[in-house]
Amino acid sequence: MAAAVNKKAQSGDRRVSRRRLAIIGLIAFVLVDILLVVWALVAVRTPPHEPTPAASSSTPPSQVPSATPTPPATPTPTSTPAADAVAPARVLAALDGSTAWRASTGPCPATPASPQITTDGGATWKATDAAGPTGASSILRISVQSAKQASAVTLASQGCTPEYIRTYVAGDNWATYPDQLAGSWYVEAAKRSVVHTPTGDVQAPCTTVIDVAVRDPANAAVLCANHDVHATGNGGAAWGPAVPVAGSAAISTAGNGYIIAVTDRQGCAGTATTLYDGGSALVGGGCATSTKPPAGGVSVANGGSTLWMWSADSVVKSTDGGATWR
Repeated sequence: MAAAVNKKAQSGDRRVSRRRLAIIGLIAFVLVDILLVVWALVAVRTPPHEPTPAASSSTPPSQVPSATPTPPATPTPTSTPAADAVAPARVLAALDGSTAWRASTGPCPATPASPQITTDGGATWKATDAAGPTGASSILRISVQSAKQASAVTLASQGCTPEYIRTYVAGDNWATYPDQLAGSWYVEAAKRSVVHTPTGDVQAPCTTVIDVAVRDPANAAVLCANHDVHATGNGGAAWGPAVPVAGSAAISTAGNGYIIAVTDRQGCAGTATTLYDGGSALVGGGCATSTKPPAGGVSVANGGSTLWMWSADSVVKSTDGGATWR
């Protein structure tokens, strides 16, 4: 019985020892865990090591390399294209050396038709009111039939469609004549690639016509915005080849051909002239004015043996085909 008691006591001692070892192991595990947590917190709070700058602060600024800027390439010189001509803001028509008509023109309906007449060679001009009796605006062309009679293609202030007006009393009164419009030459103001002729609308030889010079129902010439001139001998059914005229600004009939006003002739500070035969020949004329006009500020007209030019503030005439002007 004593042996049994001893065996039982020994078994109890072994259980106590195992329990102590388990408790010691558990305490050791907790201590290790606490140490790991503390180490992690210390590592987070410690700032990382900063890399050493590549350039020392003691290095003088002059020794720090810098990029040398590359100078821009010099552009190759190119010629400046000539500016497009614009539709004349002045309209001029002449009967002879004494009688002529002129008018400033502009947008419809903001520009009332108020043509002026001279009967003393341009010394004085008398204003007339075509807008009042006809409602006309924006004069496109003027034609002179006699000392008392003149006609014009304008735009009606109501709707800005083309209309034909005429005076038989030197501008003291004007009236509309709708039946005359169809037989007239003029450039369509709203679509300057279309020219109206006595046989109807025709396509112009360029996208923008700025002026038209009319000899008769079949023969005319147009001046394009790109300074080309084209002539027709069949009412616009066909147009001749383009004839470039540098600086061309306005055109009219003259003799058996046409006269062209040009504004950049070398040796002429103002407006000069060029004669065009309707084919391909160009002959230089004289220097007419000494002041260059603004864009659209020149017009020329054929008064039989006298040519007229209205350029900027000057109205001058030539009796030798444009060779000299006064």
